Amino acid sequence: MSDKPTKAEAVTETTQEVERIRDIIFGTQMRDYDRQFQTLQRDLERLQQEIDRLNEQLADQDSGHGKKLQTLRLEVRKADDDLRKELRDTAQKLTADKVDRVSLGQLFIELGTNLTAGGSLSELAQTLEHITQD
Repeated sequence: MSDKPTKAEAVTETTQEVERIRDIIFGTQMRDYDRQFQTLQRDLERLQQEIDRLNEQLADQDSGHGKKLQTLRLEVRKADDDLRKELRDTAQKLTADKVDRVSLGQLFIELGTNLTAGGSLSELAQTLEHITQD
């Protein structure tokens, strides 16, 4: 065996020497850069976690607002249906309760005739009662 180092050992020694020289020349700067990089990486991870948390919170709020909006739509629809029903009922009641124009005209004619003829109030009441029953 020879005292001469093998080629692999020579490359390893050369690499170690280059690393040592690099560490001497750039070691402090590289460590500073490494620390800054790690700090930035931690900050970035923290910010990413905060963004994820805010996204979840926003999704929850969006879901809650969607449910509230759906509830409000149902309430508005029910109120609209109730109002329409009430209007239909009122219109139907007015139609059923209104006095016919012909009957109202006859009533006024009888009233006018009774007033001109000088009739009594009891006759007028009987006449009006007779007209309203027809």
